[in-house]
Amino acid sequence: MNTNADIAAQRRDEEDARLVTGAADILAGIASLLGLVALGAALAVLGPFVGPVIAAAAAGLAIPLVKQRNFAFSGIVLAASFAVGVFVLASIIDMASGLVVAGAMAWFWHAYRVPFAGALVVAAPVATLILGMGEILETAWGGGGPLQSLAAGIILFTAAMAVDMSDPERETRRSGIAFWLHIFAAPCLVHGIFLIGGFDPSATQPIAAIPVLAIVALLALVALVIDRRPLLASSIGYVAYALASLGEGLAIETRLIAVSLTLGIGILALAAFWSPLRRAALLLVPSALKEKLPAAGAFVPPPKPVAPETPAEEEPVRLVSGFNDIFVVMGTLPVAFGAWIVAGVWLYQSGIVTRGALSEDWLWRTMTALLIPGVAIWLVAEFFVRVRRMAFPAIVLAGQFAFVAFFVGGLFGYAAINPEGRDLSGFRDGIDPLGVVIACLVSALLNVLFAFRHRVPFALAMAAAALLPMFFIDLLASTDPASTLPEPTETSVRIRLLLAGALAAGLGVWLDLSDRERRTQSSDTAFWLHMLASLLLVPNLFHFAATGEAVLLGAVVIFLGLAIFALAVNRRAGLIVGLPFLAWALGDTFEGFGSSSLAMLVFSGLVLWAAIKWQELRAALFAWIDQDERSGI
Repeated sequence: MNTNADIAAQRRDEEDARLVTGAADILAGIASLLGLVALGAALAVLGPFVGPVIAAAAAGLAIPLVKQRNFAFSGIVLAASFAVGVFVLASIIDMASGLVVAGAMAWFWHAYRVPFAGALVVAAPVATLILGMGEILETAWGGGGPLQSLAAGIILFTAAMAVDMSDPERETRRSGIAFWLHIFAAPCLVHGIFLIGGFDPSATQPIAAIPVLAIVALLALVALVIDRRPLLASSIGYVAYALASLGEGLAIETRLIAVSLTLGIGILALAAFWSPLRRAALLLVPSALKEKLPAAGAFVPPPKPVAPETPAEEEPVRLVSGFNDIFVVMGTLPVAFGAWIVAGVWLYQSGIVTRGALSEDWLWRTMTALLIPGVAIWLVAEFFVRVRRMAFPAIVLAGQFAFVAFFVGGLFGYAAINPEGRDLSGFRDGIDPLGVVIACLVSALLNVLFAFRHRVPFALAMAAAALLPMFFIDLLASTDPASTLPEPTETSVRIRLLLAGALAAGLGVWLDLSDRERRTQSSDTAFWLHMLASLLLVPNLFHFAATGEAVLLGAVVIFLGLAIFALAVNRRAGLIVGLPFLAWALGDTFEGFGSSSLAMLVFSGLVLWAAIKWQELRAALFAWIDQDERSGI
């Protein structure tokens, strides 16, 4: 029984794509990018001949990161860097440079099987020969040259369909090539069509709504038939303008609500009913063509986030499963935005302000208004997170709900210290400690409820973040003019942030110890707690240690400490957050762009070496600890 083929057949309508493998992949990708940028800056004196050096370095890094470990994000970074390196040298021959890049990317695809590289085989010559490298963004995103944009879109779309039809079941990496070709083709094709038709959003005259919506409906039909969403994603801006023009003359808040909710609900409805709509759309397709297209598959929960062929990823994390994740997020954002506007309009029209002052029941009316965005976000999560188990929408929706929970918690805290709720004096005259505690606990509890209901580890990290103000209770109370508490200092604030970060890291380690094999959601929760801890710890550690005359020494000591902790707990969040701060310290220490680039190159190389030799270094660290313990007995 071919289980992988069955999963691919059932999930074809989700438009899956390997974009990020896990935390090890993210660290390696960021370190690779920083190192290659530093290499280019250090050898800038070579002019265009620095290109082959960058390309060779990218190809060399692809051996351990892509060929051996099959890292998805690192593969995209290295393929793009290889293409840039080749183009820098090939740009000497101007128009033919795209053909040179195409040939180089064909080799990269053959050697490493990175779908992004395979897509550039077609996209590179189209970019240089049709769009012109200097005008790619301008022609593709609504500037001059609509004919060139349309021509480029047609060629890229044709190539994407040819690759798609060669793998209708989407079982091979050719499907990944088609995915990227559709990503490249959609903006060129969509904007070319609309600009040639005279529908320019940048023009002063309003857009004719009905023709625009008719074109978008046709594009939606094509997207359903071919089972690809980029055409729809590229049309969203035009749909928004068209809907806004239909409401010409209405109040601005009414237009915003109508456009946001109509657009968002429409996108979510398409995402929710994609498979049945595809089945209906395929009835219009001749049988000869239908055989070359993917069948309308039924939804099943996603497979494990790390594929069996990626054993080198010891810190898996689900971020983005495919373009359907991104498409759903495009729908959740306007729905949440519209819900907040509805809440604000209802609150104002309910008479919360009377004669220039807040009404007596303003507090409870405000809490009622917050139900509107809260319930809207919760209902969207009920289907796309709880049922569909979509990773990226789960993170975004949890973040949106945490924002609602923050305000709800604040209102409950205020109600506790000012039951009458007649004014905001409690905030002006200093915040009562009891109110802070209640606000934090209510906000954290709401996030916990969201996490357990929808099984979203990120929401538990948001619950931990909601408790952060409790570390500043005395500082918040000192805002009262009558308070005798000392004024807060920057140092005291940073020390408290360090303490909060240490507690978050400790909780992450405790969860890791409860799931050593990292097979449950405890591991995912631990990942986000380590990320939260790093965001609190790393900036403040660098502030205290990497200051004065020993900036570089302090930065190196902090980074080495982060590296030892990361190896001990097998978590890379501290290194991911710490890399930019290390880069800043290097730039601040070394005078001249070349010197700092050379130093950054060295440290990036060390980080990459550690990423590649991670397990060996962990084994050496534990062996050293065991030896040290034995010698102390």
